[in-house]
Amino acid sequence: MKVALFLMIIGILLLLLGGIPAVFEFMGIQGFPLDPTSSLFPSHWFLMIYGFFGALIGNEVLVALSVEWTGRTADNKLIILFIIFTLIGSISFIYNQQLGLVLILVAMSILLYYSKEYLGRSRIGLNPTLYNWLLFLSLMVTVTIIDVQISLGYVIPYLNLIFPVSMVFAVMARDISLVTGVKPTKGWEISLALVLLILGMTFRLDFLMILAWILSFHTSGIYKFKGRKYPIIHLFTAWLYLLIGSIFVFNYDIFIHSIAVGFLFNTVFGVDVVLMDLFINTFQKRVLIKPSYAPYFLLNLGLLMRFIYDLGLSLPFFLLSAPLQGIGILLFFILTLRQVIK
Repeated sequence: MKVALFLMIIGILLLLLGGIPAVFEFMGIQGFPLDPTSSLFPSHWFLMIYGFFGALIGNEVLVALSVEWTGRTADNKLIILFIIFTLIGSISFIYNQQLGLVLILVAMSILLYYSKEYLGRSRIGLNPTLYNWLLFLSLMVTVTIIDVQISLGYVIPYLNLIFPVSMVFAVMARDISLVTGVKPTKGWEISLALVLLILGMTFRLDFLMILAWILSFHTSGIYKFKGRKYPIIHLFTAWLYLLIGSIFVFNYDIFIHSIAVGFLFNTVFGVDVVLMDLFINTFQKRVLIKPSYAPYFLLNLGLLMRFIYDLGLSLPFFLLSAPLQGIGILLFFILTLRQVIK
């Protein structure tokens, strides 16, 4: 499991490498005079999506889900290969975008290749679930998106958000009931929501994204407020941000950060049962984590301040917007990992 732990560490390091330049950039827009990481900012979205979220999702596909479905993790050589291409691809993108895309294409292809394991029967004879098929679809779409950008010779940053967002929808098909206590109503509903969301995000069509939101929100059962309070609050907030991003597609900054920060990170914070499964298989021990609302408060306060600034209101203390988001995210992982490894 040391390889899986190394993959997690790489993901957190890439989170820092991609997140810190974003903090300084937004502070610079507000008039802060110092920006020591300006050269890294053009690559920050790539480092976050394919570096951090790539590592997180890679751990799910190659480790946590693999143990659950096949009884073992992926071969260590395959995990190491994924780590190498994810790390080198993320760093290469800073200097050569095309090279970075090609290397990340290989990393995503490794996940797609291994996901075929989930299209057969499980070790105890279960047939593939909806989650297995949506996972495979998500990775196929991701590989296609990267391939299209390589063919075009330039990147379309927002399009790449489909990778982590579609994976959230796939995981929701399996694990949302563990959080809410409500079993998803109909498989077709989340499947259609995923297809509509992919199309809506690709062409930035608000009506398709809003329809996807309605379907996913309904089938999730989040609105029933059953289950434990901590994950429900986070997931309700996450889906609220997804709605905001769907409505404000015309405002690029709100559109991007509603999804990339509001939706994705509130989901990561909230799906503690999924994280526990990942930690159990990474550290090979049963873990119990006492959640804290401090990261939630800092992240969402900072993001709300950012959106108010985007809409035209500028106040001096809004300079804290980006640092608050960054501190909130970092604090979540510090508090979580401190309890896991003690």
